[in-house]
Amino acid sequence: MLNALKKISSFFLLKKKKKRSERASVAGRGSQPVFTSRSAAQREKRVGLLSRIGSWFQSSARRSLFRERHQGALGRRQEWTRTPLPPKNRTRALLVPAGLLAFAASLVFAVQGPLVNVVSGLNLFKIREITITGCRITTPSLIRELAGIRYQSSLVTLNPAHIEAIVRAHPRISAAEVKRDWPDVLVISIKEHVAEALILQEVSGSQKFFYLDKDGVVFAPVEPGQDMDFPVITGLEVKGGDGPGRPVPVRGRDDGSNAVPMQEMLHEPLAFLKLIRQNNPNLPIQNLSEIHVDRDAGMTLYLADHPFPVYFGKGEVRTKYSRLKRVLEILYKDTAQGMTIADVAYIRMDYLENKVLVAHSGSG
Repeated sequence: MLNALKKISSFFLLKKKKKRSERASVAGRGSQPVFTSRSAAQREKRVGLLSRIGSWFQSSARRSLFRERHQGALGRRQEWTRTPLPPKNRTRALLVPAGLLAFAASLVFAVQGPLVNVVSGLNLFKIREITITGCRITTPSLIRELAGIRYQSSLVTLNPAHIEAIVRAHPRISAAEVKRDWPDVLVISIKEHVAEALILQEVSGSQKFFYLDKDGVVFAPVEPGQDMDFPVITGLEVKGGDGPGRPVPVRGRDDGSNAVPMQEMLHEPLAFLKLIRQNNPNLPIQNLSEIHVDRDAGMTLYLADHPFPVYFGKGEVRTKYSRLKRVLEILYKDTAQGMTIADVAYIRMDYLENKVLVAHSGSG
């Protein structure tokens, strides 16, 4: 039994060796085994395809990266180059809106006249009410006549600036404002000069009084019957080097002479008038009769109830005003002994520094 098995196994081994020898002999003749040849071809094809696919992906990745970088740089370059417009495009960009604007303007001018005529003829814009405020010395009827406004006139064609200029030309009026309250009301607001004093000036060889406001503006002559209950400022005629004295020009205009400017000479008198309007019992505005102005000596005051002069001098207006009030308070007292105001010859406010001189009428 054992021997039989050994014979069978040796038979199969011998057959296997024979097949191997046949394969070896075929290989020695230069031909390749079918399976070996096929497996090698498949391996080469498989390796070549994978490498080609890998190289394709790598090339694609490189192309994508290059394209991104190139497009980014190109985009930045295009953005930089698009910022300033080329001369041709810039000219076109400016000419188009300019042309449209010119066309719109010409269209407006073409239709403005006929359109205004049509609108101004509507009854809706006819003036039915005229409101005038600010009149104290002047009257609404006077302002209406000055402006030349009539009821049923068109509010559309009205020129407010022209009316304001006409109204301001009146000597009593310092400011005027004209407004249109649509559709049919006209509002005129005026501001008048307020007289603070009278000023004496020479006009055509004769002396004439003018009203003076708080700003030093000589605004109107005093006509017969008008209020003259104001202090009078004199001494504003200054002699020139080539002839007689010439008046300081009305409203402070320069007439070519070498006269001292009005505003300069009126500065301290106006400051004193502002203080005296406090109406102190011993120095009320009603008791001030005259302020004489001298460019060298300053101011000299004259009271209404006593003719003696008060030499006020120049500068320190507020301090001297306070001292004058105290001096007059003492002088107005009815004392049995000592000096009273009836005995005063003059008062000098600029006698010495911080001193007031009251001269007795009997002392010469």
